[in-house]
Amino acid sequence: MRDGLLIRWRGPGEVLEWLRIEGGRAGFVQRELRPAASVLEKAARIAVLVPAEDVLSIGLDLPAKKPEAARKAAAFAAEEQVAAPIESVHVALAEAANDGRWACAVIAKPKLAAIQSDLAQRGIVADAVHADAACLASGRALRSDARVLARIDGARALACDDSLWSRVAHAHGIDTHGIDTPEAVDELLPELARGLVVADPVNLLQGEFASAHRGSGALRWWRLAAVLAVVAVFAQTLWMQLDAWRLQSRLDALNTAMVQVYRERFPDAQRVPNPRLMLDNALKQAGAAGEAGDSGLGLLARAAPVLGNQTQVSLIGAEYRGGQLELRVDAPDIGVLDGLREGLASSLGRPVTLESATAEKGRIDGRLRIGAKP
Repeated sequence: MRDGLLIRWRGPGEVLEWLRIEGGRAGFVQRELRPAASVLEKAARIAVLVPAEDVLSIGLDLPAKKPEAARKAAAFAAEEQVAAPIESVHVALAEAANDGRWACAVIAKPKLAAIQSDLAQRGIVADAVHADAACLASGRALRSDARVLARIDGARALACDDSLWSRVAHAHGIDTHGIDTPEAVDELLPELARGLVVADPVNLLQGEFASAHRGSGALRWWRLAAVLAVVAVFAQTLWMQLDAWRLQSRLDALNTAMVQVYRERFPDAQRVPNPRLMLDNALKQAGAAGEAGDSGLGLLARAAPVLGNQTQVSLIGAEYRGGQLELRVDAPDIGVLDGLREGLASSLGRPVTLESATAEKGRIDGRLRIGAKP
């Protein structure tokens, strides 16, 4: 761990030792029953060290190569080395094997549950729990407060009373590893913090004891925000598609009206594939009848932009007689219809009158007459 909070737990209700680790460097040791809430909230990661006397650190030769498969086989493989019934202990494995050998940590389930309960009462949610001796570099032993902690190799670690060290060292063959003389230290936690960076000890919080991450509440809010964002994007996309469909419907209505006007002017026309283009061409050829803009086709072409800007109005039909263009439109109410009349009059510079307005099924079927230029 290069950044976070390292806490040394000694027992239920006892004073904690803790320090910050920043960039792999350990800060000053603090001693209190619980760190301040602000300290816990700012910690990127919280690791708790428990007495190695309560944890059996061993190595297991497992045929599995993947962690999930190895964890399933670990309990059976560790059963021969555990004095208690295997159902009463919790078996945790390292993240990966070292030359085919898996580092394993075994602790009584009631003991680990009591540790988690005591930490919870102090407001501490740990990301990892390690045996303190497992945080030493391989081949190192320390003496502090009448205890000796030793890391025999990459998998095995232990701790015992200082008076028992000679017998324990001989029983485990530690004297053959060149660590039979522990190094005395005044402050143990900083030494463990420095070793934690490279020791990669087994995290006991696995399986049923895996801790919910401290940011899980915030993560749920982020997930909710992500879901709402997806819903918003979907709704916006749906609205754009509906709007495109509505505009296309209006364009189809305008094209139909232009086709109708074109066929009234040219009854022999069989096909009108591009009514706007054909109307433009007809307007250009209509010079003999005066200015193109004074013809029915010209008036409809000039009125089309005004009609297109009216999102609530649909053009039903158009008829040109005696220099006047009559438009039949569908509007939601008389106010919108009158607004269209004023818009046409302003845009065309011609008088526009409302000839009739009939209410049908909650909408207005109206007729607007565009008069001759004054």
